[in-house]
Amino acid sequence: MSGRVDGKIALVTGAGTGIGRATCISLAREGAEVVVTSRTPAHVEETRSLAEQAGGPTPHAFELDVTDAVQIERVVAAVKERLGRVDILVNNGAVVLPNDPGVTETTGDQWDWIFEVNAKGIFSICKAVLPLMQRGASIVNVGSINSLFARPNTAAYSATKGALFLFTRAVAVEYAPNGIRANLVCPGIVDTPINARYMDEAANPEALLREWNARCPLNRIAQPEEIANCTLFLASDEASFVTGTTLVVDGGATADY
Repeated sequence: MSGRVDGKIALVTGAGTGIGRATCISLAREGAEVVVTSRTPAHVEETRSLAEQAGGPTPHAFELDVTDAVQIERVVAAVKERLGRVDILVNNGAVVLPNDPGVTETTGDQWDWIFEVNAKGIFSICKAVLPLMQRGASIVNVGSINSLFARPNTAAYSATKGALFLFTRAVAVEYAPNGIRANLVCPGIVDTPINARYMDEAANPEALLREWNARCPLNRIAQPEEIANCTLFLASDEASFVTGTTLVVDGGATADY
């Protein structure tokens, strides 16, 4: 049987760990030629190796900081030279502010930094890659349930993810005549290195995990592969009539909010 994204070229940002890594593996397993990018070279190579083991064409790997215009230009130029086009773009790279500051505790520099990565970074990648995309191509942006609602001490992060919600819809409308789709995946709490760090720093990690589980009607947090599966669907031709939409993958957390 052929893979669900056979013959497609897929560029994934923030692919070093967590959801981005799982997405690369999922796309590779289903036949895509994956371009792995992350700002951490060691993580890039680890993900590239895992994607290669998953099957499909040999993956490509690049160091990429989405806030660095020179790196973006260099990577996109290399992809154009080697591969000629991009069929799938998954924008997964994102950061959170340390210690979850409230509005009055958030500094101007922190506000600028998180917007530089989570909002402008995705805009910059889309702007650079869209000229390489042809009819039938797909953009999948990875947002958060914070794209849709807020909790205390998430003002800056939620603002970036809220911006991504409308940016995705705007791209979908603008590029629909070109046959290029754009959709947003909004995960709930996921078992990623960032959340593992929260657990490590918590005074009572078991209590924190119980709290996270209790927020979700399914009574557990997600695995990165579960988010990657949804991204794979939106990236594939199975979702050929899906654009400008938001797929919430949170085990029912927002339904019960």
